Amino acid sequence: MRRVVVVLMAGAMLLAGCLGGNEEAVSFNGHQYNPPVDAPDFTLTDHNGNNVSLSDFDGKVVVVAFTYTSCTDVCPIIEANMNYMAGELGDSYGEDVVYLSVTIDPIRDTPEVLAQYVTEYGYDWPHLTSTDFELLKSMWTSWGVAVNSSMIDMHINGGMNTSDEDMSQESMMHSVITMMPDNSTAEYQVNNTHLPENATGYNLTTIAFNMNSVSFTAPNSQYGHYMENISGNEAPSDYSWYWSLFLWNGSNSSWEESQVGIDGVNITSDTPHLAWVASNANTSNLPTPTSEICGGHGWIMGEGGGAHCMCDDGYQWDGDDRLTCITGEGQGTHDGHESENTGDAEEVYDVGHSTVTYIVDKNGQKRVAWVGSDWSPDDFLEDIRTLTGNSG
Repeated sequence: MRRVVVVLMAGAMLLAGCLGGNEEAVSFNGHQYNPPVDAPDFTLTDHNGNNVSLSDFDGKVVVVAFTYTSCTDVCPIIEANMNYMAGELGDSYGEDVVYLSVTIDPIRDTPEVLAQYVTEYGYDWPHLTSTDFELLKSMWTSWGVAVNSSMIDMHINGGMNTSDEDMSQESMMHSVITMMPDNSTAEYQVNNTHLPENATGYNLTTIAFNMNSVSFTAPNSQYGHYMENISGNEAPSDYSWYWSLFLWNGSNSSWEESQVGIDGVNITSDTPHLAWVASNANTSNLPTPTSEICGGHGWIMGEGGGAHCMCDDGYQWDGDDRLTCITGEGQGTHDGHESENTGDAEEVYDVGHSTVTYIVDKNGQKRVAWVGSDWSPDDFLEDIRTLTGNSG
């Protein structure tokens, strides 16, 4: 399922709600969940190599922040604010209130890296990651977090300070999509900066699979590499089915079966994506690469005939074509679609250049979300104390 990105004001939003079983109306400074939403449990690995679950802290208020150590702007502010609030909470910190920081960059944020980060800054709460990327991605999804990998890579590679042309190259996302014999699909994205110069399809395949711990076998023959096995799905010797290579044609936004072997595919802006497809699968269900959706400037909301793009800021629908975003301000931007979360659907937050920090109440429900870093830690602290029942 495609993820939805909602941009929300980080300023104060006062909405009525109920605190636990107390019928007395309360207001929060951050974005309030009304009604509250259950916070999905998870088990990740902390900076000491120990398993940590959200359910370990039942009966406590839990602050869950999504950050990463290579972030140089918004994340340090979030972590510093959390540290400040811990001091202000006094004895309540650790007893009534606990913190958890969850990485959105698991490739780089190993437990060892997180341990060094925690030691360097003197933070004393769990910083969480996982070597099981699929598990971590599932956790992000269940929490309503859409990770913007291109923004993370731009931070790390200095793209945030480069020209628009350089940034376009830095942020280009390539995809390797797999379609198994049972028609199930998966997408593995690779930033352009991870590829060698003059990268081939074999380079992209190898890097994408290795980064995501996908097992595969691609022997080299006199004709070049060929795919034999992906995630235990081995093409049979009788050729009743085989792994077929498809390439994305950006000019007509469609998949086409490759006329050359994987070593002969040059990965460029004209050929940015490829797919390995079991020949007995239904190729009509082969999904559009994520970075190509809405022209790369939005995300899909709705399904079937009701599907339409939610265009990024500065983009709008291309006339009557509601599945394409072009430069401009108008229909299809976020402005007309922001939700007050009345329970119909939960917001999903774009993190990478921005981030989100949740406050979970003692009953394990999301009560407040704070977006970005442009907020007052004292206002945030007031929301925490409202949920602990301690006005400070």
